[in-house]
Amino acid sequence: MSAPRKAADQAATTETMSAVSALSAGDAAPVDGDRVAEIRKAIETGTYPLIPNEIADGIIAAGLFQIVGE
Repeated sequence: MSAPRKAADQAATTETMSAVSALSAGDAAPVDGDRVAEIRKAIETGTYPLIPNEIADGIIAAGLFQIVGE
């Protein structure tokens, strides 16, 4: 498969997945826009608290969940 064709296939797959996600979420996804804005601002200003142990726990849990799900 050529590189342009592969990129086009990946773009189509991504677009399809986005459409499915939008349908699954319904009319309004359960997102707290104010909280998202607050977190975005904290990240931009460098004040978002990063806690290495919690990050590591999340990575480990995601890996274990993936293994159990297979």
